[in-house]
Amino acid sequence: MTVSNAAPEAPPLAIFDLDGTLVDTAPDLTGSLNHCLARKAMAPVTLDMVRPHAGHGSRAMLKAAYGWAARDLADDELEDQVACFLSFYEENIARHSLPFPGAVDALDRLRDAGFLLAICTNKSERLARLLLDSLGLSARFAAIAGFDTFAARKPDAIHVAGTIEQAGGSPSRAVMIGDTRTDTSAARNAGIPSILMAFGYDANAQARAEASHVAGDYDEVTPELVHKLWREHALAG
Repeated sequence: MTVSNAAPEAPPLAIFDLDGTLVDTAPDLTGSLNHCLARKAMAPVTLDMVRPHAGHGSRAMLKAAYGWAARDLADDELEDQVACFLSFYEENIARHSLPFPGAVDALDRLRDAGFLLAICTNKSERLARLLLDSLGLSARFAAIAGFDTFAARKPDAIHVAGTIEQAGGSPSRAVMIGDTRTDTSAARNAGIPSILMAFGYDANAQARAEASHVAGDYDEVTPELVHKLWREHALAG
């Protein structure tokens, strides 16, 4: 009898961004932004205005809103408004936020095919866990990594590599699923393929060019697609 000494192959791993990829958080982010604008007697902004900025954090949203109002935003006011935003958002984190259509089915489909699942988001880990807890999704993930979980955040490879290690996966059998160039660049820097969700908050031309695959909806996100991307990635190697 021949005994193999080869190490067991790591399970396949699907890493998801959170805002704009797995969950549509823009309505609650817009509500938080408008709460903070109102305290400065500024007009509210619309959901459509906020969406392209929603995946880039509170500072980006506040700077955009002040720019639309042609109003200066000094550093001290920015920090005060960020604190206001985060406080209100934490208290109202899942008032209107919901998984995108087909997202939960895709998680189930991948899990049933033996995939581990992980979150790699530039939200804080605490807020990411709070959101996922509120939506009843946390238990599905082997790792939930925020911008503050490791020494660097996306698009730095450290964030993706740390998520892979924490989830118990391997870079050779991991894929990044996101909605912005931050996600596609993070995947490229970590040496793994990426799927860009075209409906997300900022699936711009640069992100599309970097992505291994651009998906119009979650019906496209299948184990078969991921295995195809790994084969193509290995051949391009």
